[in-house]
Amino acid sequence: MEGVHFKTRQQGWPVGRLFRLLLSTVCLFAADSRKGATAAPLQAEDDRSERLEIHETPPLKSRKLGAIEYSRGEDYRLTLDVYMPAGEGPFPAIVAIHGGAWRSGTKINWLRHAWKLAGAGFVVVAINYRLAPEFPFPAQIHDCKAAVRWARKHAAEYRIDPDRIGAIGYSAGGHLAALLATTDADDGLEGPVPAEDLKISTRLSAAAIGGAPCDFDWIADDSRQMNFLFGGTKREKPELWRSAAPKTWLTPDDPPCHFFHGENDALVPVEAAQKMHRALVEAGVHSEFVLYDNGHFSLFARISAMGPAIEFFHKHMPGPEQARSRVP
Repeated sequence: MEGVHFKTRQQGWPVGRLFRLLLSTVCLFAADSRKGATAAPLQAEDDRSERLEIHETPPLKSRKLGAIEYSRGEDYRLTLDVYMPAGEGPFPAIVAIHGGAWRSGTKINWLRHAWKLAGAGFVVVAINYRLAPEFPFPAQIHDCKAAVRWARKHAAEYRIDPDRIGAIGYSAGGHLAALLATTDADDGLEGPVPAEDLKISTRLSAAAIGGAPCDFDWIADDSRQMNFLFGGTKREKPELWRSAAPKTWLTPDDPPCHFFHGENDALVPVEAAQKMHRALVEAGVHSEFVLYDNGHFSLFARISAMGPAIEFFHKHMPGPEQARSRVP
């Protein structure tokens, strides 16, 4: 089977324990953006060479434009940061979506990763989005789609190729990246769209999906662990839960996907991502899966995991340099 690089776990997952642990330790992953606090991802503990790869120094001549408003409502204002590579472009763009259990986190979580992606020739659009429980689902995916529309609308200003826009996300952000990749305009998750933006597509060219819960099959029908996001159990709100699962919307015309997950992830079961990978392959969609010897938090801190993701993006939405290298 194309792109299969994973091992299968056999043991079950204690769902209540996993979510209690996830919600109690999420402060290690990201601070609550509504409180204005931020936290850098945990540093990788694998080895010295891995630690040396983690840096906040921008690549030569790359630049960052911060706190740009991209969406506003009566009770919220959302901003994003743009990391621009050196050169004239236009460059492929990647919308970066932070994790934090859908209830915490901030765009600054992607700082180190964004510099690495910008150095590889991508414009990175790192976003904030509305957080639960103040804003329950589907507010989060509405905001991600608004960010894609913003990138296309402002493509010329930020040297973006509007025909080559992808997404990358980790943990809850990986779930939202997967949902972006599989949903279309007719699926009911576009959200309120300004009249002038109705014709702007939110379709992606490619998606990198890390540490992501790609379905909720492993959560009991009467569990209230996710009430903060959905406002009810799976039994009480089956259609809402169904709409939040990326696999619900999977079709053969979905964009290529790159999954990366920690073999020792004790927070997000790897099986859900593996199932989605297999379903994409069976549908004829290019999908690849890379399994790392990491836990949930340490994989996000493992900046070298960006290497295969960058190769994937170069292949499926090449920038000017990659496009020139393919000319005979």
